[in-house]
Amino acid sequence: MRQCEMYIIDDLFANYYYGRERMFFNLFKECVESRAQQQEILLKQINYITKPIPTLRIHTHIMQHLQTRNDFFIKKGVYSIENKRGTARLKINERHLTIESTGSIDSEMYFMEVLRSTEYNILALDLKNERYGWVKPLRERKFV
Repeated sequence: MRQCEMYIIDDLFANYYYGRERMFFNLFKECVESRAQQQEILLKQINYITKPIPTLRIHTHIMQHLQTRNDFFIKKGVYSIENKRGTARLKINERHLTIESTGSIDSEMYFMEVLRSTEYNILALDLKNERYGWVKPLRERKFV
């Protein structure tokens, strides 16, 4: 089973640290692996750079894009896509989104594509496999 957590990063930090996503990854990984006292400090830092998840807007966006799919359903607040190739479940938490998937990555990519079409700077983190990146890469600024 693959698990990916996604956070909405504040625009200021997303723009400043674009191209240096490893720093975000290290912060989140250190938070998970640290002791209680240090974890408390790291959680404050994470809460400072992230935004709360706008649950209603995300729900509406998901419904607009996926409700016509035969393999899409919602059960106990968890959005699911299940088909013969694989399964993906998206859960909306207060400060992050979680996708759990098995089988082919196609199912989880449907959720990623829907989230990509939002206006948010979403950073996806797979701490177990040390993978991370923007769901929708930021456009680099061109200076004249």
